[in-house]
Amino acid sequence: MGRRTDRETYGTRGYPDEGRYGGHGRYSSESRYGNSGRYSSESRYGGYGQYGNEGRYGGQYDDYGRRGGCDPYGGGERPGRRRRRKKKRLRFLYPLVVTFLGLAITGLLIVVLFKVQKIEIAGNQYCTDKQVREMVQNDKYSVNALYIFGKYMAGKGEVLPCFDSVTVTLKAPWHVKVSVKEKTIIGYITEGEENIYFDKDGLVIYISGEVIESLTRVEGIPIKSIKLYQQMESGDPGIFEEILETTKELKKYELTPKKLVCKDGSIYLYINNVRVSLGSTVSVEKIAQIPPIMEKLGRTKGVLHMENYSENRETITFEKKKAGKKKEKDTEKEN
Repeated sequence: MGRRTDRETYGTRGYPDEGRYGGHGRYSSESRYGNSGRYSSESRYGGYGQYGNEGRYGGQYDDYGRRGGCDPYGGGERPGRRRRRKKKRLRFLYPLVVTFLGLAITGLLIVVLFKVQKIEIAGNQYCTDKQVREMVQNDKYSVNALYIFGKYMAGKGEVLPCFDSVTVTLKAPWHVKVSVKEKTIIGYITEGEENIYFDKDGLVIYISGEVIESLTRVEGIPIKSIKLYQQMESGDPGIFEEILETTKELKKYELTPKKLVCKDGSIYLYINNVRVSLGSTVSVEKIAQIPPIMEKLGRTKGVLHMENYSENRETITFEKKKAGKKKEKDTEKEN
């Protein structure tokens, strides 16, 4: 081997063209640092190199091996990260879907299972079953038994003025039981063909053509206004108050006169065969004396005068009727 010639060292394959640093040389365009060399556009840091445009890190590095603006997968997202994000989204949606389905099923069961099929009514005497049904089913949602039960439990259910209380229970999801407690009727008046029944406060709680037995009929009081579930208005408020007080006390002592008559400002009770004259005022003391006296009189006919009875004057006079229209007066002193 001899010394390299100029051509070999710096010749065509040398620096200018083909030498060590030439076109095909070590540093030429196709050399280690050339187009096809180690650092060329297709080299380790070039277009197809380890850090090239299509290399291991893709668009993350430019042609000069510098880090670019793209991710390792050419602008896309890593598959693992994408899957994890999708799983998180599903984990978030799953409880919402389950909750929605649960609510939908519950709502369907409430609508179907609790649809009212039977209403049982107890405790009513003068109010009709129809009135009670219309009371509890007074809106469009009252076809549902659970709704009816809930509104009465919350105290939002309708209660007619003729009732003291209304209790609603469920015997089955579709079976509603309504228990009512009616206000006590203490008397009635007759207007034409109708009988107007009222309570201790003078409230009209029932109007009917039928006569309820064991109730006192009131006669002789002027009534200005009569409307169902409203207070009766009388032309003589004073005597009307006395009549209400009388009927209330009669109920307390379990006395049921055939009738109570107001005449010339005085109040008269017709009990069995006796007419009891109470005068223009009625007191608890007067009514309390009637039961024991009636027990003594039995079926005797006559008039019991109690107009002047009071706490200070305890004299009660009984005027007995005899055959031939003769009258005998008996005087009894009650201490």
